[in-house]
Amino acid sequence: MNSLREEWNLMLQGKYIQRALITPLILALVFGYLFSQSQLNESKIVVIDEDNSLYSQQLINKINASQYADVMAVLHEDIDPKTLLYSEKYMAVLYLPHGLEENRYQGKPSNVGLLVDYTVPSATANLRAGVSEVLGYENSSAPALGKLKAIGMNDEQINGTLSSITLQQRLLFNPTNSLVNLLVIGYVTIVSLGNLYKATISIVARMREENRLIEELKRPVGLLLRVVPYAGVFFVSMVVMIGALKQFGGLRFDGNVLEFMLPLSLFCITNAWFAMLVGWNAATQTKAENRVQLLVSPAFLLSGVLSPIMLFPSYVQMLSNTIPATWYFKLFRGMGLRGGGLEYFMEDIAAFLIMISIVLVLLTLLIVRENRKANAASKPLLQLPLKTEASNNMTV
Repeated sequence: MNSLREEWNLMLQGKYIQRALITPLILALVFGYLFSQSQLNESKIVVIDEDNSLYSQQLINKINASQYADVMAVLHEDIDPKTLLYSEKYMAVLYLPHGLEENRYQGKPSNVGLLVDYTVPSATANLRAGVSEVLGYENSSAPALGKLKAIGMNDEQINGTLSSITLQQRLLFNPTNSLVNLLVIGYVTIVSLGNLYKATISIVARMREENRLIEELKRPVGLLLRVVPYAGVFFVSMVVMIGALKQFGGLRFDGNVLEFMLPLSLFCITNAWFAMLVGWNAATQTKAENRVQLLVSPAFLLSGVLSPIMLFPSYVQMLSNTIPATWYFKLFRGMGLRGGGLEYFMEDIAAFLIMISIVLVLLTLLIVRENRKANAASKPLLQLPLKTEASNNMTV
């Protein structure tokens, strides 16, 4: 009983009760809010309209009116539909063939193509159902319907005979819905990223504990370069991990490996400096390492690993753009899974460069402030011997 009483008293003196009660409440509110939207509506699509007729425009308007589709652009030229899906501006491409209107009024069949980006399957399930629903209604109201009824065919016979528009769906980039291409690569990356954060977030705190920070601040470039060995090892580990998953786990990687090295290297160095920034004012290494979870949790929740970013509220989607992992996974899907070339992702590369610039500016401001504090603290020490010497002269 004494041991039980002792632990009870220790628990009351500590913060366990507050953490045990508040933590699940906060997590429940956060997760409940983030995933409150259980299905994705208004999926962004682009239409390639080769028919360019009045009926094709009417059909596009009907698809756009569906709650599951949002037609962002209509193109009338011949273009490789896969290139439209590389950068995730659209989630699917709807292809309307030449002669669609003519075939409809002549009772001839037409094949409408729907090419779906299946790298994130949960983001396109409702879209496919919505397009199928619209085309099903179009078949049931075809002009040839009245002619068939006039010759004595019943509804069942008509449905078996008449299918003026046939939807041909093609699932691109991850047709087997492999978890290796989605959850596995995301989980392994985030766990490895945690090791990088733990190593680089405590660099400044370690210098401070060893009383070397003031001297190190005289060479700020050298301080910033201290993250390079950790970022380099993380870079190598990521390359080895992707290679191992491709050889033994069935990971899809159709992009140019050498081109992918650029966004991967930017991802590594951005996270290393970002962690240094977050851990700058920590008094000890232990306190700095305790902040790692503040970086790992958003990277895991908001980067699109668990669920499509489009499911989140709008301002949470904006917040996810400040997380380096969001841009990395976007580039991995675009270059690795979809096979896009580096020229299609200049905006994403620019996002990394902007983040690096902002982090370096903030680190520079912290270095300047730290130097000012050090100079202010050293001034009284420099004045003390002068006062002592003056008092000795007066005594003499």
